[in-house]
Amino acid sequence: MTPRLRPVALATLVFLFASAAPVLAQTVALTPEPPSGARGLLPRFRFYLSAATLLTDDERFDWDADFGGDIDLVDYGVGRVTALANFETVLGDQLRDFDPNQGNYTLDVSASLRSKRLEAALVFHHISRHLSDRPKPFPIDWNMVGLRVAYEISRPGTRIQIDGRLLDTVTRSFVDYRAEIGGSVSLRRELNPRVSLIASGDGYGMFVETASLRGHQNGGRLEAGLRVSGSKGAVELFAGYERRIDADPFEQRPRTWMFAGFRLLSAN
Repeated sequence: MTPRLRPVALATLVFLFASAAPVLAQTVALTPEPPSGARGLLPRFRFYLSAATLLTDDERFDWDADFGGDIDLVDYGVGRVTALANFETVLGDQLRDFDPNQGNYTLDVSASLRSKRLEAALVFHHISRHLSDRPKPFPIDWNMVGLRVAYEISRPGTRIQIDGRLLDTVTRSFVDYRAEIGGSVSLRRELNPRVSLIASGDGYGMFVETASLRGHQNGGRLEAGLRVSGSKGAVELFAGYERRIDADPFEQRPRTWMFAGFRLLSAN
């Protein structure tokens, strides 16, 4: 698909989804939502679907789509057990106009303790990378364990969530990642009961094996946009910039791009 057609196709998709129902929005990072305040089994869940066009001249990277969610399996008052799953599809135009060439899975399980607005969680973190319509006779995946700390600041009409993480690799296949350190900040500012400004940033560093021929890798993502709220869900329209390390599973080099897209979310 030519670069000039991608924004037109994105605008068409955004119009179709935005006009389908009066829904709501918020930034999605791969961290759980704050606790709902309710205790017991399954007190909170969130699901989302997003798609973004990538402004790059590389035919492997035209679109990026995600769907997934996180759910509190149990909240025991002073903490919670949470499961998170995300599936990412990367599309290019190598074989056809919409050519899904990657399918990447993220699975997390965490158990936390909290005090007021501070929450600390032990995390098991799994990522596996797959190809679509292309041979891949060996696995590309890694498992990490570590600590995630989150802090929420709430004011009338404003919510800020700050997260930090430190993860150590316990098993890996075809990658040289030894550990990860990172953090994120997300902001939501209400303009009126239905419309909010949103912004988020996530930065991370991947420490690699000493024997690797490359140094430590740094990546990150910035995005900003609008959230429109409805009674049963949300829609976000956003744009931003990303530096992604090892964007292609077989190439040990980063890629950067601007992006613009939409996100649909369940109510929270």
